[in-house]
Amino acid sequence: MRPEEALSAAREAAAQARARGGYSDDLARFQVEAPERPGIGKLLEWAVIEPDMAQLHSTRRLGAPITALKRALARGMAQYNLQVLAQQTRFNVHMAMEVSLLADRVTRLEERARDEVRPPGARSIPPR
Repeated sequence: MRPEEALSAAREAAAQARARGGYSDDLARFQVEAPERPGIGKLLEWAVIEPDMAQLHSTRRLGAPITALKRALARGMAQYNLQVLAQQTRFNVHMAMEVSLLADRVTRLEERARDEVRPPGARSIPPR
């Protein structure tokens, strides 16, 4: 089987198994609700990159020497890493602010368009 055919083959096999009663779960009532849209405060919070050095560890057997090596490398690369993190954080914050300004602008434009007098039969923009 070629990789391009794998997804369709898997879906077909799952449909056949489901038809034979191979899956006992009923997904008819299963629904995923859309997450709430984050506000500018949350976007700005996410924009700031703050790595936690305590999470720098190894889960392998005898991982202590590997963890020590990772921490030594992180200390040696600290200046470079901090410069990169600062640049990326600045970019993220500016982008979050730009998104906020654009969202405000769209809201004002939608309100202005909704308030304009429309000729009979013209489409109006529905409120959000």
